[in-house]
Amino acid sequence: MVRATTERSKEGYHHGNLRVALLASAREMLETQGVGALKLRAITRQVGVSPMAVAPHFGNLCGLLTALATQGFEELAHAIKTGKARSLKDAGLAYIYFAIRNPGLFTLMFRGDAIDRSDPAFAGAAGDSFALLGSCAGTSSNVTGFAPQIAEAVMWGKVHGLAILAIDGLLTPLVQATDPHIDLEQFLEQALDYMNIATSG
Repeated sequence: MVRATTERSKEGYHHGNLRVALLASAREMLETQGVGALKLRAITRQVGVSPMAVAPHFGNLCGLLTALATQGFEELAHAIKTGKARSLKDAGLAYIYFAIRNPGLFTLMFRGDAIDRSDPAFAGAAGDSFALLGSCAGTSSNVTGFAPQIAEAVMWGKVHGLAILAIDGLLTPLVQATDPHIDLEQFLEQALDYMNIATSG
């Protein structure tokens, strides 16, 4: 066991894979055990290196988690782009499904107490994701007399709220009460259709 750990450690350093391995370890722990389990010693133990090995790549635990959250926003932006979102419904569904597939990561992305929101890479990745969602929100609203940022904030709040309700399992009773023959996906599609109608005047 000691030998295997040592070999993993050497391989990580030799091939330059330690950064990737640390992110993967943190992400696995995040999705299986939650944000509270993300301790530097536990993450590095899983990779087979000492906590000191984090410093050259991330500085500290906050740096590591910020990099992981940045990765999350990059993946979220990719999900919205891949879905060729042209409407609030398209972008909203991509946003919510990303949260459902990655509940731990999605939670971390908005944990200001665990990450550094002033980090340039994080701020850029988060900004790109919000811009994609915001552009769809702007084109979906016919309400006049308000700054575009108002519409974007309101739409984001509604979509984000649905995402949180979905990953916390709080939509299940509503889905069942709406129609026993529909599933969560159909419920979310109808919810976003409602949002589009409600904002189209």
